[in-house]
Amino acid sequence: MRYSHITLVCVLAILLNSCSKILFINGMYSGKGNPHVFVFSEDSTFKYEYHGVWYSESSGTWQKKRNTIFINSFEQRDKMPIEYQKTKNDKKKAIINVKINISDKPESDYICFPYINGKSMFEDPEKGSYSFDTKGPVDSICFLIAKRPFILRGTGYKMGYDDVKTKTIYPHMSAGENLDVSVDIVDYLFGYKVFKDEKLELKNGKIIFKERGKKNKLYLKK
Repeated sequence: MRYSHITLVCVLAILLNSCSKILFINGMYSGKGNPHVFVFSEDSTFKYEYHGVWYSESSGTWQKKRNTIFINSFEQRDKMPIEYQKTKNDKKKAIINVKINISDKPESDYICFPYINGKSMFEDPEKGSYSFDTKGPVDSICFLIAKRPFILRGTGYKMGYDDVKTKTIYPHMSAGENLDVSVDIVDYLFGYKVFKDEKLELKNGKIIFKERGKKNKLYLKK
């Protein structure tokens, strides 16, 4: 009976400790003059918003391991889908036809900046679907998609979004060929930030967040 009592006490202590850790993490974390906001919930989900020059958001799940919180977004796709088809032409150049596919918004809301063989082709392409030609071989091509609506559909900080890349394709085309490229616009990717096993450090009641590719650490507190 004594051992059963000790076991019960130990189990209760573990449960209380676990609950206290969850409650400790729960809540909204932000910083003065800091555009990043995290909200952690008891059901191991989180929400994220960035209120900077551009607006972005995310949601997903979190898991705590010692003093580190790992977060993963529900949506893991971070690139626009792209398809292509090659055909022959009777000209001495490669012709690339770009088709924007979007059902509920004008295709002119989007600009596709082409990158051929890793280099920017030009800085001011037409809005929506368009065609251009190139004399050199095209081993690889991808696009940076910008959402630039003529009529701003949104309010305040939600009117601007980061650009989104497409996947890279490898057509290996040359002069005398057409490349028909079809870009399927997944509109929610504009303004959606993807976290993949992102690490947040938990220290003294604060969350330390360091964006990938940046040096500065951001200290967020309740």
